[in-house]
Amino acid sequence: MNGRNCVIVDAYSTGRFLPEEFKRYRISTVHVMSAPQIPSIFQSHFNADLYDEVIRPPERMRYEEVVEYHLRALQGRELEFVIAGCETGVELADSISERLGLPSNGTALSAARRDKSRMSEALASAGVRSIGQVVSDNAGEIASWKRQESFDEIVIKPLNSTGTEDVFFCSTDADIRRAVTAIVGKTNRVGTLNQLALGQEKIKGQQYTVNAVSIYGETFVTEAWTYDTVPVEGASSVCSLERLLGGKEPIVLELSDYLVRALRALRIADGPAHAEIIVDDRGPVLVDFGARLQGTMSAKARTMALGHNHLTLTAWRYADPKGFAEYMRRRGVYKRQAHALCVSLISDIGGVVAGYPGLDTIRKLPSFADAIAFVPIGQNLVPTIDLASTPGIVYLVNNDLIQLEDDYRQLRAMRMDQVFDLVAQEANQ
Repeated sequence: MNGRNCVIVDAYSTGRFLPEEFKRYRISTVHVMSAPQIPSIFQSHFNADLYDEVIRPPERMRYEEVVEYHLRALQGRELEFVIAGCETGVELADSISERLGLPSNGTALSAARRDKSRMSEALASAGVRSIGQVVSDNAGEIASWKRQESFDEIVIKPLNSTGTEDVFFCSTDADIRRAVTAIVGKTNRVGTLNQLALGQEKIKGQQYTVNAVSIYGETFVTEAWTYDTVPVEGASSVCSLERLLGGKEPIVLELSDYLVRALRALRIADGPAHAEIIVDDRGPVLVDFGARLQGTMSAKARTMALGHNHLTLTAWRYADPKGFAEYMRRRGVYKRQAHALCVSLISDIGGVVAGYPGLDTIRKLPSFADAIAFVPIGQNLVPTIDLASTPGIVYLVNNDLIQLEDDYRQLRAMRMDQVFDLVAQEANQ
């Protein structure tokens, strides 16, 4: 291979846009798969034509064998860097980059970057605030821990799922039994068997999402958003609205300081990070984390509001490390160029999507910036219970805050049967 070359491990979710970003820098891409099959939630998005080569491991290999298989396949190539495209690629990207002597977060804490319980342990051992927790496959053991800690309510979730899959708020022993039964023994959306469930103290406060890009141990926060949820029957809660914060707001400075300490605790020295943090009367605490790009986001809308986005800054960090670092140091804290809302649609109905008659109305809103992740035509729209069942996301961006809020109210007033043309499941069969 001649010229500039890199490896993306599992270039799914937002990571699927990385090859085109690297192409701007004349960097060619090899796609490495951590598993023989692409997880079903990502299959429709994958385009093998974007890569110089796709390397797929054989079936039934242990993780250590997968690492060695890819190292042999990559032997003799001149590579500049290895990056994880999404959550499932984090550990393999750590292993390959470390073994090849390329910029890497290393493997010592790889598991803590994927496993939520190990993440909390790593934070605690570094003196960074973490959430009280218990790990078990036994509902009685988790219920006993809840009583011992005198918690009125706890959160039960898988150790390493994504997209708020199977997150339960539990107040009673019966709630706990239902949650553990739903989680343990299930293969989650990214193909991992849930052998245990994680019980955590429920932190009551305002939730935020914060993105960052690190280079050689220096971290730059790229944006922070409030993260508001609403309770939904049959689920714990679902995201309803994210609101972009200004980089100099005191809460953003507090979040940034905490995230930098958390990244050090997890030994994140290079690349993107996406964090979900709750702030209560004790301050910030990390509730979820990914050593990768934020999933399900509009790069277009975020660039309109910020002048940059998590995707392009990540590509810049790897393609031009010196230029990236110099710019980010000179820039200081990020600057919000326009107010922005990320609106998650919430459905209480189901049906097969035949079209989007309401999109024309949405696009005519003065603040409209982008619409993403709409349920594809021909597929089922289902009642919303988590991120994966969100029927669509709309970004609103405007310098005029009054207009922005008015457009938001108009958008939220639309019923899902106005946004989507739905037909009954039977009519589609």
